[in-house]
Amino acid sequence: MLRRAQHAQSELRPDMEQFARGVLTMTVRSHVLLVDDDELTLQMLEATLEADFKVSQVSSGAEALSRCDSDPPDLIVLDVDMPEMDGYETCRRLKDNFSTADIPVIFHSARTSIDERLQGYAAGGADYLPKPFDAPELLAKINLVLAHRDRQRELSGQLDEVMNAVLSSADMVGEAGVVLEFQRALVGCADNAAVARAILDALHRYSLDGCVRIRGGGEVYSGNARGPCSALENSILDHLQAQTEGQRIRPFGHHTGFSYDRVVLFVRDLRMDRGADMDRAESERMGRAIDNVALLVEGAVQRVGALESLVATRDLADVRHLVSMTRNALTDISARNQAQQREVKQVFDSLNAEVENSFLHLGLTQSQEDHLSSIIKQHLEAALAVLGKSQEVEAFLGRVIHKLGQAAN
Repeated sequence: MLRRAQHAQSELRPDMEQFARGVLTMTVRSHVLLVDDDELTLQMLEATLEADFKVSQVSSGAEALSRCDSDPPDLIVLDVDMPEMDGYETCRRLKDNFSTADIPVIFHSARTSIDERLQGYAAGGADYLPKPFDAPELLAKINLVLAHRDRQRELSGQLDEVMNAVLSSADMVGEAGVVLEFQRALVGCADNAAVARAILDALHRYSLDGCVRIRGGGEVYSGNARGPCSALENSILDHLQAQTEGQRIRPFGHHTGFSYDRVVLFVRDLRMDRGADMDRAESERMGRAIDNVALLVEGAVQRVGALESLVATRDLADVRHLVSMTRNALTDISARNQAQQREVKQVFDSLNAEVENSFLHLGLTQSQEDHLSSIIKQHLEAALAVLGKSQEVEAFLGRVIHKLGQAAN
């Protein structure tokens, strides 16, 4: 029988041989484990396969499990009818073990009914070979199964790459969402402290921590996620703020600083110096984080500038209101002054008329009458001069209001 097996191997049908040899170029020296309790069958199988494969053999299911743990083969040709543990149970245990679950199994049995084949399929087998075996068919089945395994591994690798890309894209979408949420939060920030809290909240969503200083509107706020900055943090921010030239984003060991005029930010454990000790995924995450934090800082700069404009606008509105109130008050004062001048003149005119009427009864000489009239006119001119000085003050205030109005517009 051994000679017949060797002879059958040498007389492979041309079509099957061509196919088998073609596939062999991909699986040269793959390791095939033969499992059978019949020594002669093992010899025949080994004689058929040893020219193209590394072949090892065991005579029981328990030995097969042990061998696969210590030296996993690329494929197993497994007898179904064995004592103690048959081929189906052996295969099930292989598939239940994570380290051996991917090893393909070809069942070898004289029982080839559909029920037997279904049992082999349920146990996790890749193919079913009838006894006695045909050498070309055995080679073809082995190479087909190995080719299918290689293709599955290739597809699995591609799937891993796709899944990594999907997860990376999902991370990017989530990270972009943090930036968008931050931009929305900025709209409600009414002062520098609120802008700082928005930045620190966004950093927390990126699983980052740090401290920030914001200058604007004549005010300075420095803080971290827990409250005001420590002395050491303030010294770090001072150093960043002093670096007015060069890059806006700078490495500080395993940390990164962002200096954007109104906003200075220090972020812990955000590395710019990503070296060989960091894997690719982490390096890409760090790179995206730096870009996203830069977007946060730029958004904060814009909001602080907008807050300064709002303050300036409110101040200008206050000035305009003050100018308007002062102009109205000055107009009222001017009207009152003019009214007082008319009243004073009327009083003195009335006094002068009464005095002149009394001259007839007093029996005064002409010189005495002229002297009294002169005294009354002198006091009238003095009173009007005093009122005239208030008009000078009124004119000065008018010029000041005009200049304030020009500045407000």
